[in-house]
Amino acid sequence: MKAAFPSTPLTGDGTATAAELLDQAIAWAVRLGSGSADEKTHDECGAWRAAHPSHEQAWQQVQAVEDTFRQVPRMGEAGGALAHGALQAATRLRAQQGRRRALGVLGVMGLAVTGGMAGLFVWREQPWESRTDYATAVGERKRVTLADGTELNLNTGSEVQVIFSPRRRRILLRRGELFVRTGADDGSLLGHRAFWVETPHARFEALGTRFGVREQDDQTRLSMTEGRVAIHTTVDAQPVVAQAGDGYIVRGGAAQPPQRIVDRSFEPDAWTDGALVARQMRLDAFIAELARYHATPLLCDADAASLRVSGVFQLSGPDPVGRALEALVRTLPVRLDRGTGGTLTVARR
Repeated sequence: MKAAFPSTPLTGDGTATAAELLDQAIAWAVRLGSGSADEKTHDECGAWRAAHPSHEQAWQQVQAVEDTFRQVPRMGEAGGALAHGALQAATRLRAQQGRRRALGVLGVMGLAVTGGMAGLFVWREQPWESRTDYATAVGERKRVTLADGTELNLNTGSEVQVIFSPRRRRILLRRGELFVRTGADDGSLLGHRAFWVETPHARFEALGTRFGVREQDDQTRLSMTEGRVAIHTTVDAQPVVAQAGDGYIVRGGAAQPPQRIVDRSFEPDAWTDGALVARQMRLDAFIAELARYHATPLLCDADAASLRVSGVFQLSGPDPVGRALEALVRTLPVRLDRGTGGTLTVARR
């Protein structure tokens, strides 16, 4: 396919490939930025964009590059000419050597224009990326819906970075815990994109699912609610596929396979509904969970550690940790000892 400038509005029947649409969007951007585009040309471009949703998506991807160029501190007319030249070069190169190389030109030229903004458009595997950070404080929980329809839940004291590109969706879990319900990704220009959650210990490839990932104590925990997730630990190892109801631990420090765990004493995803649910759970393990929602240290004395806890403890409302501790004091033979700095210790009476 030759990447020529469109001269009339396209039919917009949705049959063009993603590469062809990017060609067309680049060509329109070059034509409008040439300095000789008249009102009729602008109208024709608008008609092309409105002809089909995929046209507008391709246009917005190209505009994302140009918008970043516009945000660079002014460098005189040469800077604008260089950005425009990048689009022209990409259009010509697409006709000669293919879309992947052409998009690489946009990356190289973008780097030249931005100067000190090193690496902004360096070609890796995907041309355009959006990066968004989300975080929660201790005791806070957050639920957001991402652009692809994914529902992302963050538990207390957590931080993630969401990275979306035309071919892949990635969530980097920097600390804490998340739970995701992967979206259908219907609006993706290149079709359904792979979905990954990454931690220092493993990469989790979602295969249409709901699952939780927790990073704590030099290990990562995976809890499955529905669907399947492929666990990748090293480049050479075969992935382990987790099914609905499974739980796995991936430990740091050594290349070892994920360890399957069975723990029915605690509902790992109940926090997304605002509760901690325990079934004959050891008191020390329950206090460790509760401590994640408390700003000051919360400890369990060794004499009380083996006591068992059952119940539903609400995380919503004022002072949820204080209310849970009061419930424990009423139902178990324990007391609360207050130490310096606000430390609380649950001890046997």
